Amino acid sequence: MTQPDAAPRTVAMINSDGKIAPPLPVPDGTRIELRELRVRLLARTPYEHLVAELSTVDAGEAALDAGADVVYIDTFGDYGIDRLRAVSPVPVVGAGEAALAAVADRGRPASIVTVWPASMAYLYDDRLASCRGGDLVRGVHHFSPESELDLVGTGASVKARMNRGESDLLDRLADACREAARVDGADTILMGCTCMWSVAEQLAERTGLHVLEPSRIGLQAAFDALSVPVSVPAVVSDRRGTVTSILDAWVDGDVENAVVPTDDCEVCVFTPAG
Repeated sequence: MTQPDAAPRTVAMINSDGKIAPPLPVPDGTRIELRELRVRLLARTPYEHLVAELSTVDAGEAALDAGADVVYIDTFGDYGIDRLRAVSPVPVVGAGEAALAAVADRGRPASIVTVWPASMAYLYDDRLASCRGGDLVRGVHHFSPESELDLVGTGASVKARMNRGESDLLDRLADACREAARVDGADTILMGCTCMWSVAEQLAERTGLHVLEPSRIGLQAAFDALSVPVSVPAVVSDRRGTVTSILDAWVDGDVENAVVPTDDCEVCVFTPAG
């Protein structure tokens, strides 16, 4: 008797940089679901980072409610990864964590080259200190000046120019990769943002360096987690939905009806104001 085909397993990709399609082919028996953020705000400082975390966890909770088998956070900053793992019964994979694990597995010194300016160094300090492989990164090299932050979301931004494959920009990025490798004594370049996925192969060809691209590495780790699950918390919090309710109240302007659990303790409690 013919057995029915197994239902496809779902990887929910939290689409932090607004890709129109996943950066890798989707394996047979797998379905990928792009999850958009309800609130987009570049984590240019630790202050905005909180909003990026809330928005990412909100998208992750929606994916879990829809039955995702793996949640993949497609950003080098791995926004909210520990918060989401605390409420997730399935693996949660982050691009930054996975890419740094690839550096560890390679076992050779690496340089990070990122299109973001030096004011966003805090993101890299956090990931390098928190993730396996961070000790092999010899330097973080910031390609853009601070004025790049004023161009975010415009056609003149470095992301838009990378997506267009502008030759002069690729030449400058290749020079930055070569210089980073020279200064750090490294032969491996780790792209410092998942938005750099479109230029990684060209930079490898132009420089002759080994280039690691976090968006593809992270998504492959998410696919792998379907068959070889990564660890999940022994105890998963039953408070899932709190962040979603906060975002509901924020986005919809209905703070009065936000369903947010409260505690008797008077310290560190969020209570919606009427």
